Amino acid sequence: MFTGLVEGKGIITEVLETDGGKKFTARFSWLDNDLKLGDSISISGACQTVTDLKENREVFSFYSSYKTLELTNLGELIVGSEINLERSVTPSTRLGGHYVQGHVDGTGQVVFSETRDNGLVWIYHIEYSDWMDKYIVTRGSITVDGISLTVVNLPKKNQFELVLIPETIHKTVASNWKLGSKVNLEIDLIARYLEKMQTKN
Repeated sequence: MFTGLVEGKGIITEVLETDGGKKFTARFSWLDNDLKLGDSISISGACQTVTDLKENREVFSFYSSYKTLELTNLGELIVGSEINLERSVTPSTRLGGHYVQGHVDGTGQVVFSETRDNGLVWIYHIEYSDWMDKYIVTRGSITVDGISLTVVNLPKKNQFELVLIPETIHKTVASNWKLGSKVNLEIDLIARYLEKMQTKN
């Protein structure tokens, strides 16, 4: 379980093809580094497992299966790519975002990008698949590339609007989003439970 509060941006240093997916190696200098083999870690919103650690735990590896590569944008990662990173929550973690499972539901696409107020805010419109529409509401939560964000508006059919502040831009891979960028989307868990409850009645 995660909160969607990204700890920082890691750098992919190696990509190896395997029969059933890809093995990635990344570098990041963690604060209070307690990373261990077998730990769950959010890689741009996708829950992956640490499979190798080197160089005082600042270099780590994870394996993405073919299914993960199909459902996410991890298949587009190359050496030098930046990734959003978040370690799984602990009992003492402040839940400043929302409950995020790290189970990416699918990808969206950036179809509009603009800065306003002399660069103080960034506006993005993300296009998503038809089936997601019933789960996405104005002022609801959405996870985009592992970032816990609020849906500001629904400007068009199958699109939601995001307003990002400088802190989010500088700390996450949102700084790399441009028209056509593919982003990982996870629907709010509460919306899924509400749908299940209604279906049962």
